[in-house]
Amino acid sequence: MTLSRRSFGQTPTILAVGPPDSDALDPLSDLDRFAVRSVTERLTADQIDAGVVCVVAAESDRSSVDPRAVSTVDGVPWITVSETYDADEAAATAAAGGIYLPRSTISRASFVETVRDVARRGEAHSVARLRTDAFEQLLDAHDGSLFVKNRAGQYVAAAGDGDLDPELLYGRTDAALASERDGAAKVSERAHDRTQSVLDTGEPIVGAVEQHDTGESARWIERTILPWTDGAGELRGVVGWARDVSEWERERREMQRRIAQLERFTDFVTHDLRSPLQVADGYLELARAGDQAALDRVENANRRMQELISDFETLVGGAHDGDPHYTRLADMAREVWEVVARESSTLRIDLPDETIVNAERSALRPILENLFTNAIDHGGSDVTVWLGALADGFYVADDGPGIPEAERAEVFEAGFTTAEDGTGTGLAIVADAADRLNWEVGVEASRAGGAKIALRNCMMATDPSRHAPADATYDLTDARDVGSVALAGSVSEDGGEWVVTGGGGDGERCGFYYVYTSVAGPISVRARLADFEAAGHDSEAGLTVRDDAGDGAPYGSVGRTPDDEVETCWRQTRSATPISQRLGSGVADARWLRLDRIGDSLTCYVSRDGRGWRTIDQRPLSLSDPITLGLAVHSGAARDRATAAFDNVSIRRIAADEW
Repeated sequence: MTLSRRSFGQTPTILAVGPPDSDALDPLSDLDRFAVRSVTERLTADQIDAGVVCVVAAESDRSSVDPRAVSTVDGVPWITVSETYDADEAAATAAAGGIYLPRSTISRASFVETVRDVARRGEAHSVARLRTDAFEQLLDAHDGSLFVKNRAGQYVAAAGDGDLDPELLYGRTDAALASERDGAAKVSERAHDRTQSVLDTGEPIVGAVEQHDTGESARWIERTILPWTDGAGELRGVVGWARDVSEWERERREMQRRIAQLERFTDFVTHDLRSPLQVADGYLELARAGDQAALDRVENANRRMQELISDFETLVGGAHDGDPHYTRLADMAREVWEVVARESSTLRIDLPDETIVNAERSALRPILENLFTNAIDHGGSDVTVWLGALADGFYVADDGPGIPEAERAEVFEAGFTTAEDGTGTGLAIVADAADRLNWEVGVEASRAGGAKIALRNCMMATDPSRHAPADATYDLTDARDVGSVALAGSVSEDGGEWVVTGGGGDGERCGFYYVYTSVAGPISVRARLADFEAAGHDSEAGLTVRDDAGDGAPYGSVGRTPDDEVETCWRQTRSATPISQRLGSGVADARWLRLDRIGDSLTCYVSRDGRGWRTIDQRPLSLSDPITLGLAVHSGAARDRATAAFDNVSIRRIAADEW
């Protein structure tokens, strides 16, 4: 695109400077395309506005033009017009940066043509200056980074909010930078590959969105790279820009997920209402025949239909009461079983009645309901169904025919069914509900030969009791960086407040600053997160219990994120990939964190006041004494640190008679 003077809403103007009775500037009336404005007083710089492209002065003694004033206006050429040629005058004008034009030596047409050429040069310079100003404003306003690279892929210009100083980029390629960027190396490598593609093919890349990392650590970058050519069309390099669109991409994906949920709405309503309707129809006939107890089953079925309507209204409206929910898994299982069970089917609950799941009833109930119904539909009316606990979740198993291994990857897809009258919706509902809870769902063979549906990475506890710590206390004694960090962390303590600053690579939970002590036996560590200055979306601050202070050690942790969510993270075997889970609702003001290690079990708690503790997660974690435990801060950004302030830090032994 060529930028012209009209692009800026300015008419190019020639200032004609001279006394009112002078006829030296009369030929200017022959000019087309330029406006001529007369100035009869001595010209100063403030009279030369953005539209002025040339100054023509009609006095040989230059009394009407202040050369210093005109020369301070960058790029505005000026001409001194005299009647006859004067060598001294010509030299003085040239020295001041002007053009000397004696009328007696040239024709009227030549005079006009000379002024036109000079004005065109001034106009071109004015447009270039305005273009530069506009480009600089674009650089300031752009929410990403802009760059120019030469034919070798080396930076020759850069600006914007990238995580590297532009001065460090010049003369270097993204491939060379990749080795220095730690967690961002893959970003630089991808940028190099895309740049090279445009340089090799000449084909532009416009608005390409690329994903880096996965899960909660995922980030998305949008990139545009265009060929940069000279006037002859020869490739000189590339120009382009990049910006982080992670927030937009997360919102887009969430919207797509919501749309997908609503598209399945009709199928889910039809399927989930079928069971209570069938129950109500069946027992209504018995009630009419005089069986008063049957009315209780009809009432339960009607209550379930009301719950479904309420749940679906929540789904459509996206409503949420913002309050955290404990759900007692065994109690809910019994409620659901009353609605869906057949006369000869049996439910066996192989987990403690105290087992709680951190999920709303409306989220958990469709899972149990559809798993139980699926087991009855495929296992027969006399099927036995088990509900039991896993190390990181729970399962529903049966003694029916089971699911062939070849079909296990498909059973959670909408529409897949092996029953003649099946809809293929039940397990799809289970998969959808599990996905919304960030749980993992899979199918295995049960011990009885039937199907076993396993729900994993659940925030739950089979023994949510709150153990009272004993009097023995311990102090934090050591501190160090753990894992891959580009910037070293630090810690200071003043009056019981611990200020911890930590680094860590992009999206890598293993890189953090650790303030800890070593202990043995049952132990409780707690603290209040008084303040948290995050470095990015992946920052986290909290408590951790580890086998040792080395990289790759098994551990469990509870902490807070920049989004005011509580996150638990687990590595249950050495050097395994950590898994995490987040609790978002109802915990914005729960700043107290706690971990209890008893035997081979670690329990995570949060609290609003440090007295009433809420159990949020519990998993087996086999650690060898002595273990380490303490405060941890992870920045989630290779070139930045996060800082957290903890107070009310305590580490206390749990007495043997308390567990």
